[in-house]
Amino acid sequence: MSEISSSVQIADGVSFFVPQPTSRQSAELGFSYNEIFEDCRYVRYGIQLTDCARIVDAGANVGLFTIFAKQQSPAAEVLAVEPIPAIHRALRANLEAYAIKGVDTPRTALGAEHEREVPFTFYPETPGESTRYPEQKRAGQDLTEQQLGHTEMAAVPREVAVAAEVNRLSALLRDWAPREPVDLLKIDVEGAELDVMEGLDPADWQRTRQVVVEVQDVCGRLDRIIDELDSRDFSVMVERSRLSEVYRSFMVYATRRP
Repeated sequence: MSEISSSVQIADGVSFFVPQPTSRQSAELGFSYNEIFEDCRYVRYGIQLTDCARIVDAGANVGLFTIFAKQQSPAAEVLAVEPIPAIHRALRANLEAYAIKGVDTPRTALGAEHEREVPFTFYPETPGESTRYPEQKRAGQDLTEQQLGHTEMAAVPREVAVAAEVNRLSALLRDWAPREPVDLLKIDVEGAELDVMEGLDPADWQRTRQVVVEVQDVCGRLDRIIDELDSRDFSVMVERSRLSEVYRSFMVYATRRP
């Protein structure tokens, strides 16, 4: 907690710890809060948070979705995975501040195979944009610049190089939930969505009941995610984000076929 400098207030009585309080951070956090708590973006098209659910939050950021899920389903068990050290500290601080129990918080990235140390790009002012694949992020920024123009894109966020371990999700599940169903797999990992999916063994796919993925459609990523989920026997729905025309951002909802 001592390394978290401050919190950001985004509504009356609602504040969250963040790596670096700035106006950009406040705007990003407010947008995420509205999507998760007000618009309930992660529980649409048949996605449910049931009593005693087991939920994997891949790309937990500072913990907004995990807190939302625990408020909706207090008996749920959550595996909240976040690789960036400063963001991970804010995640743990927020869980403590909101008295959230029943959450495991491994500080690791998720990928197709175990890697001891992988470079990541951390954006202190907009931590939700932090990524293993900054070149894809820059490609997305180029698309945005084409839509918005140079003036609006002039304030490029500061980058900090960090390192993180990468583990397969199936390896984490062996310790966290060896045999139990995974009721919801939520993925928001800034370009590494398919990496997360490739780190899930067939047997673990079979016990996964629901999947929600936030994806920026760069390099055909959206179609590849849809095809992967369809091949795993999920019914898939896709929804454009409010800013999809600019950012090519989509929500993918998948429920297990009967």
